[in-house]
Amino acid sequence: MKKLFQNFAIIVSVLLVYSCSSSSDEMEPVTPDPSSKVDPVGDILVIKDGVLMPQSGTNTEGMIELVSDEAGNFFLRLGSDFQSDFHTGTVTVYLSTSSKLKLAESGSFQKIGIVNENGEQFFGLPNLPQSKFNHGIIWCGAAGIPFGYGSLD
Repeated sequence: MKKLFQNFAIIVSVLLVYSCSSSSDEMEPVTPDPSSKVDPVGDILVIKDGVLMPQSGTNTEGMIELVSDEAGNFFLRLGSDFQSDFHTGTVTVYLSTSSKLKLAESGSFQKIGIVNENGEQFFGLPNLPQSKFNHGIIWCGAAGIPFGYGSLD
């Protein structure tokens, strides 16, 4: 019975990860809102930064930062070392009050944008996020599981 449960758990885990995998031909990638990804102007000042830690058996990793540019604009930046194999259009970056995304708790998260490629990306922010948002989270909406988190210090 224990072996059956272990096999079932493995199958469920594989199916959850596969539902966010870029190798799925059944899911059309969602095109991100072009206004969410913008380029900064001039020099960049890092306000807070952290390193993404992989979760749920993914290889998600890289730097995550809150930055500002010379024009006074604020951004969430995924570093040039950012990588993940899961870019179906349902992988999203959030700011959160903890390392666990609590979608049922209003005010505990701020959705930033859709992540659909490796490497450096800038997501425009309307202003500097509240200090309570001290974590960045990479989340797969299709499976409802975290792919990575980083503490912003």
